[in-house]
Amino acid sequence: MMEWLEFSDIVGISIVIYVVVLALNNIHLKHSAKKGIIVSGIALAVLYTFDMLWYVIYYKCPQSEKTDYILNLVTCIVYLMIPLALSTFFAIYAHSIRKIRHYVGVTTIILLAVMDIINIFYPILFYHENSNMYFKPLSLIMHILCFVAFLILLADMILAKSFDYEDTFLATFVGVTMFIGLLGSWINYDLKTLWLGLGISYLLMYLAVSEIYNKKDFLSGLPNRNAYEKTIAHMKNNYATIVMIDMNDLKRYNDTMGHAAGDRYIFATSKTLADAYAESGKLFRIGGDEFCLISSNTKEELSRIAEALLKNGKCNPKYGDFPINFAYGIGVREEGDTASYVLKKADEAMYENKRKKERV
Repeated sequence: MMEWLEFSDIVGISIVIYVVVLALNNIHLKHSAKKGIIVSGIALAVLYTFDMLWYVIYYKCPQSEKTDYILNLVTCIVYLMIPLALSTFFAIYAHSIRKIRHYVGVTTIILLAVMDIINIFYPILFYHENSNMYFKPLSLIMHILCFVAFLILLADMILAKSFDYEDTFLATFVGVTMFIGLLGSWINYDLKTLWLGLGISYLLMYLAVSEIYNKKDFLSGLPNRNAYEKTIAHMKNNYATIVMIDMNDLKRYNDTMGHAAGDRYIFATSKTLADAYAESGKLFRIGGDEFCLISSNTKEELSRIAEALLKNGKCNPKYGDFPINFAYGIGVREEGDTASYVLKKADEAMYENKRKKERV
């Protein structure tokens, strides 16, 4: 019999290998995201490896105080991998503007790591006796802190600008899976469920990260055509207007200054538009020089913002020394209008605006 061989840990390592290979070959992921995913994967691989070692010691070594100490040390190393894995994912999602939840998350992760290290020398979370593991009361706090850190991480994911209903659904399953694992660990000492739950959560987290980047325009940082199509396909009557925007000078920039300068011009324009409409709705880059804003604001409010930008004539200086020149059209949703019909109205208004500018 090979009781010491834990196939659940082998499944966990297989999941880690699968995710790491996908991440390494995903051209859309930023370097920092890839690095975070890989480091988290390494932490989980160490967790699964030491968990297998725990069973080898349990089945192969005689019961003694020394065996209990070794089992406790191995378990502490296993648990120490959880805050390490969380910290790297937390770094991926932490927004540039720190909020209280970020400090709470970091403090929680540090506390988890410190408690695991202390437990090596003094059992405050769990202990081993006759080769069996037993939780101490403080361990419940550890489980709660772990889930709090995980929830903060999910909150950062859901608050990402390109997060939509699909990503929210996926993030919910990540949280539920993690919760079931922690619950099984605390109530039934079912660590296999916890470790597999971590592996499944790791896979789902990668899928969520990948989806976010797949819906993000690499150049402008705005939600891209993919995100736009999915938003339009599932959009309900929770908007009032749609604005179509088309840059006027991009071809000239590309022809006279080169495509590199054209890309900088797109970046400056998109960032300036995003800043101006930050409180007005969700802005997408849907083509080379085309943008779409889905808004709850009135036509008059959105028109005032557009005219103010055009009157100023310059992109925000922090994005480069570029003029701003675009045509725009606003479609207003009337009772019974479909999203495609409002888009058509906005598109027609935008092209009419462009023709007027060309005649001037």
